[in-house]
Amino acid sequence: MSDLISAKQILKAQSEVFQSSLGILKTPCILLAHHKDQRHNILSIPNRLQTHLRVPEKIDLFGKLENVQNTGSFKIRGVANQLRGLNKGDDNHLVTMSAGNYGRTFATACKAYGFNGTVIMPESAPDNRAELMTSLGITVERLPTSQLMRGVSEHEGKGSKFLHPFDDLDLIAGYGSLGLEILEDVPDADIVLVCCGGGGLLAGVATSIKLFSKNTDVKVYGVEPEIANGMFLSIKRNSPAQIPSAKSIASGLAPPFAGSNAFAHVKKYCDGVLLVSDLEIKQTVCTLFESKLVVEPSGSAALAAVLCGKLQKLEPDLAGKKVVAIFTGGNVSPEELDQIIKSTQ
Repeated sequence: MSDLISAKQILKAQSEVFQSSLGILKTPCILLAHHKDQRHNILSIPNRLQTHLRVPEKIDLFGKLENVQNTGSFKIRGVANQLRGLNKGDDNHLVTMSAGNYGRTFATACKAYGFNGTVIMPESAPDNRAELMTSLGITVERLPTSQLMRGVSEHEGKGSKFLHPFDDLDLIAGYGSLGLEILEDVPDADIVLVCCGGGGLLAGVATSIKLFSKNTDVKVYGVEPEIANGMFLSIKRNSPAQIPSAKSIASGLAPPFAGSNAFAHVKKYCDGVLLVSDLEIKQTVCTLFESKLVVEPSGSAALAAVLCGKLQKLEPDLAGKKVVAIFTGGNVSPEELDQIIKSTQ
């Protein structure tokens, strides 16, 4: 049985996150759409910005903008808490596996703290992400998705310390800081939607929302690609699932397996996982771009669940509800964005 992080650990991690030297931001939570008969005054929320997204239901819809976080994604919150206890003398060489955002953050943190590091990256990940990591002084090795852990194990055998990109308890606690921040932004949120890959972010956010929200009826849902649905299958099977050949336009949401620590938290605190297609993810990226918001495919899945009607099928009575979708990352190159736009036309 995996250990579960506590409220005390989340509060401690929040302190560590914002005391770190990595420049972690409290990101904006913006109002994307609202209905006229709202029950609460939402005009007092800081960082409010009206956009013109087409929201199917009369709901108050918010976007939590981790796409403007330092290094371009939420990952830095977890990495900051992971690194707090490491000794550079004992743990000089670090290794991890990543399709992009965690690897970029890992590389940034290693450079800042003076660690040597290697990222094992799936062959399906965009080349520009590997180039960015190497420019920060990190070694990148490309392997098939099914062989990522083998690559990590080889480095561990040589004395490297493995920093897990989604299934480490310190990482999950660090991500809990994002849940606390959402409750500061929208204290009476009814539903929080979280993009899900290996499950670390979903685990941290769901745990903090359920432990700290004053709304006892608040629900937290993960959102995954239909063709990379590791956490959805894990819940169905009541055991962490493996998908060695997982592949999606949202490469950051397609790890070869769901984390066991993450699954334990998701099982206890999450209300379910919604599935969206790659086309729906791409359409959402385009919709956001039209609204002057640059969000990568992996960061757009949560909003896709609303815009494409998946949330409404599960929660038909949404009128008047406050829904928060986390935009988890904005690391998409102009070339990738252009390809996505052209593929949906």
